[in-house]
Amino acid sequence: MTDDILLQIIPGDVNTRARNLNRLPGIQDNIEAVRSEFIGMPEVCHAIVEQIIYLRRDPHNREHQQTFRQLLFDYSDTLLEHLNVRWLLSICDTFVDIGNPVESAVAMNIVQCINRCNLDQTLLLNAKDGTLNSQRLAQELKVPTWGGMITADVPNGDMIYNMMTRLERVVGQDEQLNKIWCRIKELSRSEKNVIMNQVCLRSRHPAQRKLCR
Repeated sequence: MTDDILLQIIPGDVNTRARNLNRLPGIQDNIEAVRSEFIGMPEVCHAIVEQIIYLRRDPHNREHQQTFRQLLFDYSDTLLEHLNVRWLLSICDTFVDIGNPVESAVAMNIVQCINRCNLDQTLLLNAKDGTLNSQRLAQELKVPTWGGMITADVPNGDMIYNMMTRLERVVGQDEQLNKIWCRIKELSRSEKNVIMNQVCLRSRHPAQRKLCR
């Protein structure tokens, strides 16, 4: 057994490992609950996710930023070996929030690519002959896709909103590109065949519906 506590294995039956837990209001409750997703994995997997949870709620906290970066620096190989796509994507989300302009921009490209792939999977499961099934899309569906991810919960989820909010912040760093981006959005809002508009309009969250208006 290793002397490094962060490389010790989280005990328990891997067959009882939780998956895709919902976020809990209390931060400590959330941290304790998500630990069950890493049964049979090194402690560092839960440790990095603990920092992600803290930074989701306060991305400006210097202490958690430093701990997050140090864990990645010290345990990169272990994290890459054990974390699935869902949690690797969460690391990228965090870099969008706390990184320097280059880190943020690179991470945003990764986030958009993977979220787009997952959204495509969601749409394929909700379409027939090129037409979206509105009734099915309006249901809360959590079907596994790949890499530990699930289909986008269109009516109740916030994946698109979170992605677009991060994108707005990254693009806003350049005045000229931001003007172009704003004009593209303006032109797209009147297009009924833009899939993102159709998806956002089926959300129950006002902020996400606003994305296509």
